Parts: sequence; structure tokens; C-alpha cells
Amino acid sequence: MEIRVMSFNLRYDKPDPGNHAWKVRKQAVAALITHYSPDLIGTQEGQSHQLLDLHRLLPNYQSVGSDRTGTDTGEYCAIFYRTERLRCLRTQDFVLSDTPEIPGSISPAWGNPIPRMASWAEFAVAGEARTVTLLNTHLDYKSVQARELGVKLIRNRIGRSELAESYLFLTGDFNADPGTLPREMLKSPLSNGVTLHDALTGIELEHQLSFHDFTGQASAAIDTIYYDSRVSLQNVCIDTEQWLGNWPSDHFPVVANFVSTGLNPDIERNNRD
Repeated sequence: MEIRVMSFNLRYDKPDPGNHAWKVRKQAVAALITHYSPDLIGTQEGQSHQLLDLHRLLPNYQSVGSDRTGTDTGEYCAIFYRTERLRCLRTQDFVLSDTPEIPGSISPAWGNPIPRMASWAEFAVAGEARTVTLLNTHLDYKSVQARELGVKLIRNRIGRSELAESYLFLTGDFNADPGTLPREMLKSPLSNGVTLHDALTGIELEHQLSFHDFTGQASAAIDTIYYDSRVSLQNVCIDTEQWLGNWPSDHFPVVANFVSTGLNPDIERNNRD
């Protein structure tokens, strides 16, 4: 199996002035996505009207996921998927709080001022027996504790035994640099035996930088793709180009290609037991 995955913070429609406004740069976003034609895209910050614009511009894609407030007025962690190759089998959203099933919930002890969430979905791949599961999130920008507790909750969700049958991917704006505790926690083996690797690990830190605030000069390495150790990373890049003469977002997207290498024998043995 070969699969291409993208993680892309779209920048919410603030609105921003000039060429940074969504109504101007949405065409650049669509051009970038069309160029790479990823099978799966974990997006962050998109609002409902932005996602609708992308559906109009990208007819080969569908999306799943709700917004973080549960009212359709907030930001989404929407997952886009290429319908000619993928079929969504199941999907779910949960809030990063002590009450993850309550949309818009915030746990004061976590320290995050706004709700945070994750969306995940499992997909059948045309011509393939094995499914793929993508979890997409946007961790808090302010609270270290919220990021760490959010990662703990995410690990619990994707560490469930039934997901060991699926190839797992995790995309997101983690608001944490490589080497920090939340990022390191994601690389520890999950309870179902799966281990996730950071697709950007083998790249020099200066080339992992993704947040650039519409300047083209990135300053923080906070976006990445984690991938199942049962697949191999073929290549990965952070796209730092302008498209249609404009910056698509204040974040550069991460794009990676993977190929399956077969199941881990230990996981197979545990599943049979």
C-alpha cells in the first residue's frame, strides 16, 4: 500500500488584511492541495465556510469532523480524504478535556483558555485489505499541561486494541517543538503495540520549521505527521513555496509519502491471543 498524507493548518478566517484574507488565498490552498493530491489531509483551524469553499474547489475530496464548540461556529480539525481511493468506515470527534464526549468542554485544571479537540476516522483503501486510520488534532498554544494531558488522551484513544488492525497516522498543529514532552510522549509505544514515528525526525531542525506568520521565514517546528512503524516513510517535505503568488496560510504544510511493509509479528501474535 502506498499513501500520501498532508498536515495543514489553514489559518482561520480572522479575517486577515490584503492577500492574507481567506477570500484571496483560498485559491492558493486549493492549488497546493491539487498539486500534491494527498490521499488524506489533516487540517486545523478551518471554519465551516472555509471548508465549504475547499469542497467547491476540490470536488475529488470529502471531509469528516465537527468543530470544537459543537455549534458549527468554531474551528474544525477536519479530515479531508480523496474519495476515488478512500471510503470512510467510521469517524468520531472528542474534546481534549476531562469530559471528552461533551463538545466545547474545558477542564479548568488543564489551563487551556479555549476548547481543544481531535477528530479521527478509519478508511477503506481501494484494492487494499488493510484500512488506514488518521487522527488529527490541534493542541493548545498556551498551556503546557493542556498539551501533555491532551496527548495522553489521544494516546489512550488510538491505543485501543481494535485499531491495531489499521495503519495509524497522526497529524496536527502540536504547538510544541521537537524534543518537548508532548512530542516525545507521542513516540512511546501505544498500549495496542503500535509505535508512531515522527516523519520529520531525520531532517535538520531548521528545515522542520513550519509556522511563518505569512512572512515566508518560519520560526517554529510545530506541525508534523506521525506514522505507524509498520509502514515505511518514503519521503517528506515542508512546502515553503507561494502558490498563485500568495502564501496559502501562515503555516507551511507537511507532506509525506508512505508504503506498507507488513504487520509487526508481535502485534499479530497479540491479536491472535
